[in-house]
Amino acid sequence: MKIHAIKIHQEFNAPVETVWETFSDHTKFGQMLNQNISRIVDSPDPADINGMNSVRRINMPFASFEETIRKSIKYKCIEYQISKGTPLAHHYGTMVFSSLTNCKSGLDYTIEVGSHIPLLGSIIKLAVKFAIGSAVKKYANSLKG
Repeated sequence: MKIHAIKIHQEFNAPVETVWETFSDHTKFGQMLNQNISRIVDSPDPADINGMNSVRRINMPFASFEETIRKSIKYKCIEYQISKGTPLAHHYGTMVFSSLTNCKSGLDYTIEVGSHIPLLGSIIKLAVKFAIGSAVKKYANSLKG
């Protein structure tokens, strides 16, 4: 099985706290992606219900799947993996946030996908890169003014 990596780098005209709030909250993240995403399992940490070990469901017209947050360090990083409902044998996402000068912030977002079904990983890589890359860029543009 080949693992395909999607890499997205984006800078935002907003402090890292603002960007973090959108990416770490399952509902806000779904709104940014224009997807129906809901938290179905709260994190055991009552101070961060969207944090580590929380589970979100992504409901799409043709399928739904679940992602589990594996790591969440406030204003620094989020790591997640698909945990249910996908033909992918491997799907892991890592978001690394950084503070930049002049109240700006950066995001380095890597998504790994792999499938035992021939060509499926390549097709999903292209679709995910376009969909998520476009949504992240649109969100960044919304923060410009």
